[in-house]
Amino acid sequence: MRKFNVSILAASALVLGLAVAGCTPGKDSAFSADNPVAKIGNVTITQEQMYDKMKKDAGKRVMADIITLELYKQEGAAQGVTVTDQELDARVNPIKEKMGSPERFQQYLDEKQMTEQELREGVRAVMLRDKLFEKDNPITEEQIKEYYEKRQDKFEGTFEEVRPQVIEKVKDRHKRNNIDKWIDELYKKHNVQILDKDLEKEKEKEKEVEEEETTPSNK
Repeated sequence: MRKFNVSILAASALVLGLAVAGCTPGKDSAFSADNPVAKIGNVTITQEQMYDKMKKDAGKRVMADIITLELYKQEGAAQGVTVTDQELDARVNPIKEKMGSPERFQQYLDEKQMTEQELREGVRAVMLRDKLFEKDNPITEEQIKEYYEKRQDKFEGTFEEVRPQVIEKVKDRHKRNNIDKWIDELYKKHNVQILDKDLEKEKEKEKEVEEEETTPSNK
């Protein structure tokens, strides 16, 4: 199942920011190939070296997160699906409360290397994704009943009493089994193109590996 990694938002923002700044002309640009970011003795590490290393090590993953985030936004706008601040608060506030104190919550954010705003935007993206997926791929009454009948010994209570639990289980299972295909359809629908040749090559290599793993051996 493809997961939108909330904790990678900070890295995504940094890599995207460096890429955009690198394309911005002018002496006041925040990014410059020769701008130093670290120094070890007489050796200087430049922004370009840092960006190239980040791009090589995590570029594909970061780009995938940036693309899927934008896909959810565009698809949400097209379908009129949104996540309200009230809905977002209902999901984020329990996280804050679970931490016990504002200081512990801040420590949690520091450990994840993100700000509260980045956390909120990441959670909003996940909630928007789930709303869109469930709208495009609704579960049926037949699926709910079938799931319960096969596993009713694992539930305590009658079907009607445990129905909410069953529905959540079916939704989760349905999402795990179908979300990859749904995201692939979004890529095609919104005509996603990887314009960076290096990242496109990495995508092609990954596809070749997947095909080799799924192709039966003739030996």
